Amino acid sequence: MTLENKTDIFEQSRPRLMGLAYRLLGSLSDAQDIVQDTYLKWVSYSGPEIENPVGWLSRVCTNRCLDQLKSANHQRLDYIGSWIPDQIQTEFEASAEEQAEIASSLTTAFLLLLERLTPKERAAYLLHDVFSMPFEEVARILDMQSANCRKLAARARDYVAKNNVRHVPEKQHQEKLLNAFQKAIKTGDVEVLGSMLRADSDLRADSGGKVQAVRDVIVGHDAICRFITDILSNAWRQMEITTQVLNGTLGLVIIDEGKMHAALSFGYDAKGQVSQIYIMRHPVKLKKMISAKGILSTSGAISWG
Repeated sequence: MTLENKTDIFEQSRPRLMGLAYRLLGSLSDAQDIVQDTYLKWVSYSGPEIENPVGWLSRVCTNRCLDQLKSANHQRLDYIGSWIPDQIQTEFEASAEEQAEIASSLTTAFLLLLERLTPKERAAYLLHDVFSMPFEEVARILDMQSANCRKLAARARDYVAKNNVRHVPEKQHQEKLLNAFQKAIKTGDVEVLGSMLRADSDLRADSGGKVQAVRDVIVGHDAICRFITDILSNAWRQMEITTQVLNGTLGLVIIDEGKMHAALSFGYDAKGQVSQIYIMRHPVKLKKMISAKGILSTSGAISWG
């Protein structure tokens, strides 16, 4: 197979590989590095003919991600404050139904919940439930028995369902929340926003210790409302606030003198109440926040032939 043919095959798989690696790692830059490593291994491979290149690429990418997760979990033990997955500006070219399905596996709440699973639970669940791979194929990738992969995915599925982090409300409901949040920032009036928060909602910010931001998780409706009126409203009132699609749902970007100051995304329960508020303040992550149009696909089922 020529280098050109190999490159063509890889580029057709790149969106799917990026989608998998980002969901496994929660880091767009790490996902890009691993996908590039996968490409280099692919073009340098000189062994027996590979009957299913797409399956081979997925296996290499997944196992490289699992290796990375071991290192990432160790590094986060020393992380200052809350760690939040990279925020991505998400654009879709799919139908509304497909958009909702893709978005449900990109929300910040969902990605953070995956952090509580074991790496192989995470991989089995994503490969089967999100990327629609039969368990026989998942078993090949994870080098496990199919029955064990089913058990891993089932445990993960139950945990995800119990925590209800894949709910994406209708756009109009999201817009209502964003309008209420902006009003709270601009005027200090949290009445409407407060009515959309759960009693046990929590707010966390990721600054990595690089800039000023709340380090402890703020829990509870009243505590969050006080934080918004006493801190955020005073700090952000004069800043520009824009709306962006972040990780599949509508979010807010705070601009200060032409520079991105913060990015906010939200988690919802099944009734549309806000269960989580995420504030990205890490300057490096904000600088790298890019459009993910066309690079986070879950489409294209893998066949091993």
